Amino acid sequence: MINLNRTLIALFLSVFVISECFCLNNEVESTNEINKQDSETQEKVFILHAPITDLEEFRKFVQQACLLKPFGSVQINISTLADKGSHEIPEGRNFWYEYASRNPTPYKFYPDPKIAPFIPEDFVKKNRELLLAKAKILKEFGIDAAFWSYEPNFLPDAFFNEYPEIMGPRVDHPRRNNEPAFAPCINVAETRKMYENMVAELLGNVPEIKTFFFKTNDAGSGICWSDWQYVGPNGPAHCKGKSMGERVALLMNTFQEGARRSGNEISIYLTGSMFSDEEKADIYKHLPKNCYYQSHNSDKVKAVSSLAVSHFPIKGMLDPLDFVRDVHSIDDNDNTIFISFRASYDRGYERLDISAKFLEMFSKYFTKGLINNESNELETLKQICRAWAGDKDSETLYNGIMALDEANAYKKSALGRISAIYWSVSTRHVTRPLVFAPGLLSREEEAYFMPYVFNPSENEARMDYTDIHGGHLTVEEGVVDQYILKLKEAIRLLEGVSDEAPESKLINDLAKGLKIYGCFIKSAGNFAEAQIIRERNKSKVEMGPNRPGKDGDWTGDPDLQRFNTVMRKELDNTVELISLLENGGMNFINHAETPEAEDTFLLGPDLIDQLKAKRKIMLNHWTDIERYLATPLK
Repeated sequence: MINLNRTLIALFLSVFVISECFCLNNEVESTNEINKQDSETQEKVFILHAPITDLEEFRKFVQQACLLKPFGSVQINISTLADKGSHEIPEGRNFWYEYASRNPTPYKFYPDPKIAPFIPEDFVKKNRELLLAKAKILKEFGIDAAFWSYEPNFLPDAFFNEYPEIMGPRVDHPRRNNEPAFAPCINVAETRKMYENMVAELLGNVPEIKTFFFKTNDAGSGICWSDWQYVGPNGPAHCKGKSMGERVALLMNTFQEGARRSGNEISIYLTGSMFSDEEKADIYKHLPKNCYYQSHNSDKVKAVSSLAVSHFPIKGMLDPLDFVRDVHSIDDNDNTIFISFRASYDRGYERLDISAKFLEMFSKYFTKGLINNESNELETLKQICRAWAGDKDSETLYNGIMALDEANAYKKSALGRISAIYWSVSTRHVTRPLVFAPGLLSREEEAYFMPYVFNPSENEARMDYTDIHGGHLTVEEGVVDQYILKLKEAIRLLEGVSDEAPESKLINDLAKGLKIYGCFIKSAGNFAEAQIIRERNKSKVEMGPNRPGKDGDWTGDPDLQRFNTVMRKELDNTVELISLLENGGMNFINHAETPEAEDTFLLGPDLIDQLKAKRKIMLNHWTDIERYLATPLK
């Protein structure tokens, strides 16, 4: 067995941040030095995360994770909810609550008696059953558990009506919902007692949990008077004088006390959360023993993930260069390695065939020492290309991967703010019809997409194609088209690898997944371009349908020609996506299993039918623009 360092390794990645931190036995006044000494004597621990609810799939995932056991201790996060908390989402357009509806927290498994009356019993029962079943499977394979959480998580209004003295800060985002949400104040003794009770019961029932890691000051959670709460610093007056370090220390010590009551020891991780630089420094200064703050210890932590994390809702792709960069970023001094197969907000996870290959390659390159940079990245990539494509096609595959890297670099620099989840999914660009006058669509025509468009105002959701989660964003003209050209070149090369290649399916899946991803990004670009044209003609749109003048010319209104071009691009893009999905592409989409489970961040299982409806509606409204802008008259 390779002699490797040990500290807990936890897993968490999101569209916004990678959450990492670790804990060791140490005294507050000597946190840094003791952590350094301990990390030199302990072996690695890997914590994996995939929000799987099907137990047979979870068992297969655990079997895959066993490949890492020769290199250290392995833990798997088991705090995934059995289903989202639909009861938490107020009626109306309250999309911030959609963010948080799958957030795990101890009270959704073992609620304190004060909280229990305000949480549906059946919801808690199903979550607890899933948690215990996963813990049992882990025990069979000799793997420990971890528990990821958002703390302090918001609580129902009815709870604060009963216990108003416990109410802490407002934590929601005012531009993303119409109903406020509040978290409990950690400075109140009753709050700490509740958390202590819940952690004690959680660990008493699931002693396999060795790590408790949590995130605060983001969707669903928050600490009083934090500089970066979405609504600004706020909370009850009685705790305003406390420093952020004191508040976080109080919360961490509460978790530790709950663990001690259960007779267990856990490591506490504060993971990537939204704090100002001053708050970060103060948090670090006040860390209790056994607690680490990721922001200050990330030199000992590495995070690796599959493309399902960054390319949601697309799954089923494995980019060897992305993988190589992950493994080459790890060295012997890294004590924590997060391995994430978790898609956005627990809305999905990587396909099991890809996670299996990922972990197989990970363990292989660990064994060979390549993980310690014994060869450079491109040499390692060439080795993988020879293994995947054979000598005959290894150069073609290598060139395809390098072309993909060029496309990715261009996207990062020119389209950094465009992502499939926020632009294409939560705005429903991918399924909604692109038309010049969306106000002319009937309620029936809007019914399949409008309820899911992320915007607290239905009118803004209807009329502003590029209102992205409260901000009006733009895309420079031509950059999406340029990215797609680069992506197509990479796909062309990948498809040039022979079907006789040892890993031809893996290569073909990468190419097909990239085609589907390209369609999502093209939708984002087309809607952005369309919105610019619509805004340029805002006065004509607001005036309503109006027959243009009868003066003849050879071109008509130039914006009519431009918009027709954009509409046609999106229509053709929709047809292409339908074809891809009908030919096995749905296996590349993280989507809801039932129509009822579709939500803002999760496309429906009837995606193909929705795309066909989009095409039909676009054609039915193809000439709407001619009621606003002049056509050619020759």
